[in-house]
Amino acid sequence: MRIIEYTVAINNADGTTRIEPFRLVTTLLDHHQAPAAELAAIYHQRWENENGYAELKTRLRGAAFILRSKSPELLCQELFAFLTVYQALCALEYHAAVQAGIDPDRISFTVTVRIARDHASSPTILTSAGLARTRRQTISDLLADLLPQRRARQCDRVKKPPKNTFATKKRDQARRPSKVTYKIKIVRKKLLPAQTS
Repeated sequence: MRIIEYTVAINNADGTTRIEPFRLVTTLLDHHQAPAAELAAIYHQRWENENGYAELKTRLRGAAFILRSKSPELLCQELFAFLTVYQALCALEYHAAVQAGIDPDRISFTVTVRIARDHASSPTILTSAGLARTRRQTISDLLADLLPQRRARQCDRVKKPPKNTFATKKRDQARRPSKVTYKIKIVRKKLLPAQTS
């Protein structure tokens, strides 16, 4: 494994600055193929995996979805079809984002599922020309219903008490200034002689 130590300087909109140390453990050992600075810069997107699980478990399958197959072979086939549809929808989002020159995060998966279902029932997709036209229209519909740009968010990394004694924050309460900028600095340490081999 490879351990990357770095600090992140967070400049808040209110003028305060906070510096936090991080330690990233990775199995990407080649520092030429995966530079430390690049890995540190994309680490904050790790939660995107959790969004992917939520898309599969909740948004694609729907509330009443149950795998119907009774045998292991048919269950595997049904699950493979489910994952294939998910991959196709993600690819559609990616191509729409590339066409518009935006981050794929701006395209709502829920909207993608709805639009794809609407267009999948169209008889025009039975021909190759109709399918290409429907694909262009689907991408156009996706780009017409984008999510707002994500704001640079930050939360203090603190240990939560076992029982929260603070009042629950209401949706209409004012938020702390959340426009932040980040600066990443890789901490370089000299290897001890025993660690060089």
